[in-house]
Amino acid sequence: MRPMSSDIPEIQYLLDRQAILDCVNKYARAIDRHDVDLMMEVYHEDALDEHGHFRGNPIPFAEWANDFHAKGFAAHTHNITTHNCEINGDEAHAESYCLYVLRRREPAQVILGGGRYMDRLEKRDGVWRISLRKLYIDWRAEADATIFLTPNGYPEGARDRTDPSYDRPLKPSE
Repeated sequence: MRPMSSDIPEIQYLLDRQAILDCVNKYARAIDRHDVDLMMEVYHEDALDEHGHFRGNPIPFAEWANDFHAKGFAAHTHNITTHNCEINGDEAHAESYCLYVLRRREPAQVILGGGRYMDRLEKRDGVWRISLRKLYIDWRAEADATIFLTPNGYPEGARDRTDPSYDRPLKPSE
């Protein structure tokens, strides 16, 4: 999608604010679908991600994150909630709260957690992307997940491009 711009400062602020939020939300989808191409749309090539024990650029980060999630977890979701953003020209600082659930392969447990992504974003060639991300974990708990062993008729998603969220047009189940 082509970046939009306006000569009216208030409208430009709203366009920038929405583009930044879209970038942060796109990350959650990319990480949950293990979609490296989509992840690369979130970061500038020279970006740095400080994610727990990992510290590095976007491609090694995507490989590390996908490997971490694939080895230990049957499913996971990352949900962006509260989002605060300060825009100063072509640079922005955002704090985005995240609730995450990681379903272990064995034993039948889930890890529930809450954290915050602290981002510096830059608008280059009219596109907002992350140039620096730091993850802070504020709380974490584990719980029994045996209920997940029986989906009770609900279809399960996939952690790749076979997930129904990529289906266009979305059609009823057969």
